[in-house]
Amino acid sequence: MYPKHVPTPISTRARCPVCRQPVYSRAGIHPQCAERQAEPPRTKVKAAKASEPPAPESVGVEAI
Repeated sequence: MYPKHVPTPISTRARCPVCRQPVYSRAGIHPQCAERQAEPPRTKVKAAKASEPPAPESVGVEAI
């Protein structure tokens, strides 16, 4: 009476603290995740301003 489905063994590899994926490096973190962690956090204000359409500016032509 063997089960038809044999569960996959759980990996014993260390997990990256940033992305939670298995890590193969000795440092215990992916190099790209380490760079992302070292960068200062991005502010959401800049992203919101970039998505807004530019404000209409006078071109210097007067309407008659």
